Amino acid sequence: MASQRVEFETWNVFTDRRFSGNPLGVVFGADALSAEQMQAVTREFDYPETIFVLEPAAAAHDARVRIFTPGGELPFAGHPVVGVSCALSQRADRDDDLLLELPAGRFPVRVRREGEGGFAEFENPNLPAVHRGSPDPARIERALSLPAGCVSRGAHRPRRAGAGIDFIYARAGLEAVRDARLDTAAWRELAIGEACGVLLYASGGEQPDIDWHVRMFAPHIGVPEDAATGSAAAALPAQVHAAGSLADGRHEWWVEQGVEMGRPSRIRVRVDVRREAIERVRVGGHAVPVMSGRMRV
Repeated sequence: MASQRVEFETWNVFTDRRFSGNPLGVVFGADALSAEQMQAVTREFDYPETIFVLEPAAAAHDARVRIFTPGGELPFAGHPVVGVSCALSQRADRDDDLLLELPAGRFPVRVRREGEGGFAEFENPNLPAVHRGSPDPARIERALSLPAGCVSRGAHRPRRAGAGIDFIYARAGLEAVRDARLDTAAWRELAIGEACGVLLYASGGEQPDIDWHVRMFAPHIGVPEDAATGSAAAALPAQVHAAGSLADGRHEWWVEQGVEMGRPSRIRVRVDVRREAIERVRVGGHAVPVMSGRMRV
């Protein structure tokens, strides 16, 4: 069978500097590729995620996209949406508002070009919500090699929450979050079901303007630790709101991630709360291109 050639680019996302943030593979004109081929390409890149650009189902939309990790397909992920939006804007040579089709819904994205890269912010059509099912704090501590009792058991106790894709949220002190280390044997006993991973978070961070310092672990989908997880940042307001810490009004946070990996990332989260309910959430960040080329598939 003859091979197909597709164009690709790689981007670093949630950063304005190359070789930091979260790496992303972007494959254009992927309509003829099967899911199996997309999975193989993703494993070849060996990045946390690769996004494939296809023709939209609706003419009014800009693109349909599919997102894969080394372990399988996701209905939604934040850093691929930001990265592909910046890539499409650069290829079109204009700032633009995009509408992307994902399995998790239609995502409006506002893009602003900046030099070789840009800043993109998407509005998530899936509002953050807390769902049933969260593991015992002691199991999280063992899975992440944390001292017994350091994961919050009070208002910020572990919960399962999501905004298109679910994560387990667990709060600990800043030093404990920095010191966390994955224990693969204990992780297998954690039993988080279909949740994408565990987001460990703390107040504050390395920089004075940071609101939350986070780390995300997901070895069961082929991502032992992620440098920037926009989908987890999108649902963090649900966890904070359930803890009673999110008042009516507009909130803007900066979330840092990837520091311990040597790939610092900055994620902006904007959330509107009205009548004690979250009614809007937007996630944004910078992205910069790294490589481009053609691939035989």
